[in-house]
Amino acid sequence: MWMLANVAETDSPAFRLGQPVKVRVSAFPGREFDGKITTIGSMVDPTTRRVLIRSVVEAPQHELRSGMFATFVIRTGEPVRSVAIPLDGVVREGDGTMTVWATGDRRRFTKRTVKIGLRHEGCRQILEGLQPGELVATEGAIFLSNMLTIARAQ
Repeated sequence: MWMLANVAETDSPAFRLGQPVKVRVSAFPGREFDGKITTIGSMVDPTTRRVLIRSVVEAPQHELRSGMFATFVIRTGEPVRSVAIPLDGVVREGDGTMTVWATGDRRRFTKRTVKIGLRHEGCRQILEGLQPGELVATEGAIFLSNMLTIARAQ
């Protein structure tokens, strides 16, 4: 059985032919099917900014059906522990930099430029600019940035 997956172009350099894939389908909760990447698309879809990856998935009992919705994991390296915050806590500024709003007392916030990494399960990895255990605004961070922009304009 084939699985066709559209992956973000930014993630595509991490994929290689023969790489293992773990696949789950909603029809079989709690089960995982093994596969491997057989084809990596040669172009990026200009609308979605995604690359097509095809994997062959093992289904020895032939229970998978064409058209089933699947989720998948392609492991690109060993797991790492790092600082991560919810997506709403990271703000893309007009100049393209990424920022967060850090606080020590939950009343006063300081804008910090950060370097971001991977996105996973609703969180964004922070590679630089924030230490483990530091508090940040995770909801409404965009409003803090907008208020600062308005205040500077006045």
